[in-house]
Amino acid sequence: MTSLFENFQVTLVMYSALFSLVGSFIGFLLQTAVQYYISSRGSVNVYVKSVFNKVTQKPWGFHHSGIGLTFDVPLWVEIHNTKSKRQIIRKDGKIVKYDTNENEYSEKYDNFKVVHKENAGLGMARNTGFEHIKGEYVTFVDSDDYLEPDCIATLYNELRNKDVDMCKGGFKRVIDSGKIVSNRIYDNELFQGEKAKKEMLPRMIGSSPTKHDSIEMCVCGALYNTKPIFEHNLRFPSERELISEDLVFNIDYMQYANGACTIDKAGYNYRVNLGSLSTSYRKDRFEASKHFYLEMHKKLMDLGYGDDTVLRLQRMFFIYIKMCIKQENGHLKDMSFKTNLSNIGKICRDETVGDVIRNYPTNLLEFRQRIFVTLIDKKATMCMFFLNFLGLI
Repeated sequence: MTSLFENFQVTLVMYSALFSLVGSFIGFLLQTAVQYYISSRGSVNVYVKSVFNKVTQKPWGFHHSGIGLTFDVPLWVEIHNTKSKRQIIRKDGKIVKYDTNENEYSEKYDNFKVVHKENAGLGMARNTGFEHIKGEYVTFVDSDDYLEPDCIATLYNELRNKDVDMCKGGFKRVIDSGKIVSNRIYDNELFQGEKAKKEMLPRMIGSSPTKHDSIEMCVCGALYNTKPIFEHNLRFPSERELISEDLVFNIDYMQYANGACTIDKAGYNYRVNLGSLSTSYRKDRFEASKHFYLEMHKKLMDLGYGDDTVLRLQRMFFIYIKMCIKQENGHLKDMSFKTNLSNIGKICRDETVGDVIRNYPTNLLEFRQRIFVTLIDKKATMCMFFLNFLGLI
């Protein structure tokens, strides 16, 4: 009888397995060494994600293109060194240097002030800013974003010429090279007096059932008179308690503003990280979204807003529901198909979601949105999951 190891094919397989084992061991040693070297320079987090493609403005999955049906799988690898405090300094939209001393400008210029604060969220950081500002106007710029050189001057001149308390401009989505990925430009509109809270604010909550007429709720890219803020002690809620803290602030602000306007210029540059995941997985996302909807519904009712504004809030709630379902896409390695399916099912069976769908004129929605809402209403959990998996939601 021939020995097992005298068989050439078996021997080849054994040698291949041995080489594979040795190679894996060497790879493990190299990985450990590299991780140790990097970690000695700061705590390091590594992320590999399947993400929303902000260039094509489309999610993961199948898409029709000029060459036919294509399959888009944008991936992003992030390495975060948590000890790094480098700040990006820009000129004309392009990175010119990294600054490691955040106090440099406050030490050099009297009109710069740096406030150091423990991280308690974006809303609390802005509230801390309110405690230190002394000017007549305030604007907000999120980390990594930047303004065009004439942005503040343009907003200020429009605000003063039209005698209103708030002026909102559009924005551009840009990458590090300064290339514009997309932009949002508004019409020149004036909302004098009561129109600010009766006409502009509802559009900041969301679009009507029949058309896309929303104005971004974000406070970035806008200039605010600080008088209503200080006279009525307006503050941001924590986004850890209420998502969309910007909308809450704008609702409160508009109750006291003497007017507002939008302009057809985009001076705010929102830096897009082509691989960033704007909707990273959040376990309590649906509960947080539902809580926000119920709180805003109560707030708007208490302020005397009518059915038109409620419909706008409900349409925004549909968008939040879609975000919640999108994160259950079956692509998280530490989450099972069964768990994704169960989470989608809970959303579809939720009583608040059902009440909103029953009271909303879904027949007025666009075809794709109508299909999405219908699938939820019919509790088509399995169908919803596979459409989501393919990136068709």
